[in-house]
Amino acid sequence: MFAKIIVVFLSLFLVACNDNDDAEQQDCSEAICTHNFVTITVSVKDEAGDAVSLDNFEVIDTATGENLAESTTAEEYHNDQGIYPIISDAYRTKYQNNTATLLFKGFIGDEQVVNEEFEIGADCCHVSLIAGNRTIVLD
Repeated sequence: MFAKIIVVFLSLFLVACNDNDDAEQQDCSEAICTHNFVTITVSVKDEAGDAVSLDNFEVIDTATGENLAESTTAEEYHNDQGIYPIISDAYRTKYQNNTATLLFKGFIGDEQVVNEEFEIGADCCHVSLIAGNRTIVLD
């Protein structure tokens, strides 16, 4: 008899803890976030490990075709160090509870020298990198 009662309680417990993957978007109204502003960057280097300065770069959302780096130029970022932004918390609400594929394109003169794909996402607080190589080595 005791075993039957335990089985019933365990069954109720398992049903109550069912994780629903198709749940609605997470409510962020009570989320506690840090005040850090996250920017996910990529480093572009040559085979010797030296930073590569791009003349221009684009970060394209492959679903919409939007260039997320349209208002950012290589000169105003850390191009002398070969570091370029992919996504920042400025886009957190746009990608919250979703994932997206971003295409990073880098140019020297008119020649495209970088074409890397990244998968990103965001939660209630920050953007995150799901997949992609943060260090790009040019041949």
